[in-house]
Amino acid sequence: MRILHLPGRAVWGYSEKEIEDILEYFKPDISLTTQMKWKLKRKVESVSKYETIHMDSVDGYKERNLDDEILVILRDSDAAPKLDFNGYRGKRKLVITDLIREQMDTSSFDFSLANASIVDELKGEDDLHILSTEIEAGKKPEHGGHRIYGFGLSSGLGDDKIPNLVTGKRPHIEFLDSKKVGLAAIPGLGGKFSTKLENMGISTRDDLSGLNPREILDYEGIGPYRSTKWVCSARSLEEESVFRIKENDLKGRHRLFIDIETDSLQPNIIWHIGLSDDRDGEYHSFLEKDPDKKGRIIRHFMDYLEEEIGEDTCLLAWYGKKFDFEHLGEFIGRYDPDRKHIWEEVEKIDFMEWSDKHAALPCRSSKLYDVSSRLGYESSLLGLDGGDVGRIYSRYMTDRDLEPDWEELKTYAKDDVMSMKYIYDEIKKGPILHDIDEIKKEYGERY
Repeated sequence: MRILHLPGRAVWGYSEKEIEDILEYFKPDISLTTQMKWKLKRKVESVSKYETIHMDSVDGYKERNLDDEILVILRDSDAAPKLDFNGYRGKRKLVITDLIREQMDTSSFDFSLANASIVDELKGEDDLHILSTEIEAGKKPEHGGHRIYGFGLSSGLGDDKIPNLVTGKRPHIEFLDSKKVGLAAIPGLGGKFSTKLENMGISTRDDLSGLNPREILDYEGIGPYRSTKWVCSARSLEEESVFRIKENDLKGRHRLFIDIETDSLQPNIIWHIGLSDDRDGEYHSFLEKDPDKKGRIIRHFMDYLEEEIGEDTCLLAWYGKKFDFEHLGEFIGRYDPDRKHIWEEVEKIDFMEWSDKHAALPCRSSKLYDVSSRLGYESSLLGLDGGDVGRIYSRYMTDRDLEPDWEELKTYAKDDVMSMKYIYDEIKKGPILHDIDEIKKEYGERY
């Protein structure tokens, strides 16, 4: 089940078409609005093909029986003890509330949960998940050993991010930058260029997708790359399809997709290296269960590289330039310096950058999960992220009695690797809509 949380603040001032764009991107089973004035509510209702629940219109609590799940919108703490789940044994139970919130002690600067007693009333239920629209999405505070999932607006350094809940064994939350609607959903097409295109009579993605890039590349600041990428991206988003914008320069290469797992963003250990070898179609997993033997996994990984790589080999990692390659290089230099030259000589490609330069994808985020899931990859394990698995391993490093579920962590790590291979295969199959190299050549010949 998919539940989209639409906070009024995130979509205030949006047109019906912009709200429809958000809804169609997520295609939720239920849209849940919060802190939304009645005119905006009417806009949502007028364009939504899905059930809409206005949270501030719920009196006490509201139940929805949804196949193998029961959803409860809880707005009155006195109603918590009255909830009767006896008729829903064997079903997953989701409680979404706006009552639980984080609060800070101004003297100690410690955070705690307000109204956490609601958790005590409910936590005896089996297969229960509690979410709060007043806690920022992505946060997962605990009370009495029970995790509370944040389902509120996420406000980072950039724009507000609208959360969409994918239910399951562990609730998984996707995000959409609230500004990435209409033309602004196209990668690299910000407000300045949106205005420029609108002044040219191009006000929608549909308008843009029907153009030939050559029709707009002469306008100041646009050029061959932007015109080609924007037109193809508009078409990709409208048709939810993949289009290449240049020839595949990895064709015929020996491709190794890799991903590392660490204890933190500034790692003390690389405890897992996953690798998919496109030459033999095999997946290889290097796992270190002993935090005191940090170099062993590195040497095993280098044994594989030394044996398998050749002149046509390239390593591909998502955001590899800033993380995987950087830290692998550091750890190889520390624990296997005699073979550092092997690592330095093999070509390393940031697969996120490669994908961006070679294809137009129906995505509004560059996160690996967002891209792969939009293209149809089905993860084996939802609800974990890099931060979760890093914390699990960090706790194990300090207390060996807290041994992780290794098979679960290996499944998570394998998903990251195999989703990259899936993205590559989807890009490889995509037709070339407009060839950026041809357009660049024509542009250069003219000027």
